[in-house]
Amino acid sequence: MAVCKVPANDKEALASSLLSLMDKKRILALYKFINGVNFDDKSTWDNFDINTVPMKSIFEYHKISEDSIDFLGHAVALNFNDYYLEEPAAPTIKKMQLYLQSAGRYGDSPFLYPIYGLGGLPEAFSRLCAIHGGTYMLNTNIDEILFDEAGKVKGVRSGENMALAPIVICDPSYTTDDRLMPKEKVIRAICLLDHPIPETNDAASCQIIIPAR
Repeated sequence: MAVCKVPANDKEALASSLLSLMDKKRILALYKFINGVNFDDKSTWDNFDINTVPMKSIFEYHKISEDSIDFLGHAVALNFNDYYLEEPAAPTIKKMQLYLQSAGRYGDSPFLYPIYGLGGLPEAFSRLCAIHGGTYMLNTNIDEILFDEAGKVKGVRSGENMALAPIVICDPSYTTDDRLMPKEKVIRAICLLDHPIPETNDAASCQIIIPAR
């Protein structure tokens, strides 16, 4: 992956009310490091082997506070939990580079979602699928998940049509209990509000991120 060539967005780091002034200065220094990492040039890694050193060590080196780590790990890198802190830093650095690269490109937010609402999610999936040479069929019933002689999944069937793939990602309702192995749980809620979300400038659509901790 090439180095992110878009400068770090200083205003983005300084705008959040969640961070102290000292935290913001340290985050700017971290942004400059993240922005300068070239995955093909170890001289830009600041003496870290980012393929083995945990992300926690990168934060500690830059003296990032616990609250700031929550902000960066979940609101910037969009990690779902805190396991990433003990894992190699490279994947989280890539996510943060993507954030920095996207800031200011399509508007004030680096995220396309939820600017155009929930409808933007299937549209984005369809675009990425087409770009990477995939085939997508919207509003299509799945009649059967196909398996080979060894019992390994090989695709799906819809009527007389088949789509073959080495991996099938689906809702548990599409398969049988003997093939389910629960790993984690997702808590969902639908909230009907009679007022705008505070601190969002009365935005009609917004994304709220609650850090795992």
